Amino acid sequence: MKKVVFFVLLALVLAAGVAYYNFAHHIGGSGNLPLNGTPQPWQPARLQIPRMHVNAPVISVGRTASGEMDAPTSKAYNSPYWTSVFWYAPGPAPGQEGNAVIAGHVDRAGGDPAIFWTLDSLTPGDQVSVVTFQGSVLHFQVDKVVSYPVNTPGQQAVNAVFGPTSGHHLNLITCSGVWTGNGYDRRLVVFTTQVA
Repeated sequence: MKKVVFFVLLALVLAAGVAYYNFAHHIGGSGNLPLNGTPQPWQPARLQIPRMHVNAPVISVGRTASGEMDAPTSKAYNSPYWTSVFWYAPGPAPGQEGNAVIAGHVDRAGGDPAIFWTLDSLTPGDQVSVVTFQGSVLHFQVDKVVSYPVNTPGQQAVNAVFGPTSGHHLNLITCSGVWTGNGYDRRLVVFTTQVA
């Protein structure tokens, strides 16, 4: 009987330890619900890029304390952050007038590939789709792929990615360039335009 009690207690301690670790490292959750609550029908739910074999859940994000687009990270190898993409919710949604922006990590903690590992393989004419929470599928076509320095992208680059426009665009962002020890020194942006 003492052995049974011991093993039950050991199992409970182990389960509590795993739950705490997952909570501390942001593991879990649905992986496709926005961080700001119940999604609206027009919000993006999934990003699909056939050429990259990507069919990823979309998490809505806001700004960091310094005013930049947030991109959640985790120290856990199997975190949903490595296999999800992040829609910049303060800006337009895909399909709306303006520059909608979706980012994704290029690699995981430890350097293994993440969701946008092969984003640089896209070329003009490639197709990208967004599925909304109501099930509508929005189609986009790649216009160009541009790499910007991370520390001095210039106001023209910031406006090209996030600025106002009368078109219906979706810009995909990930890290690129050389690892500096604190991050990559460039950002890769894939510019797309909505097609019928």
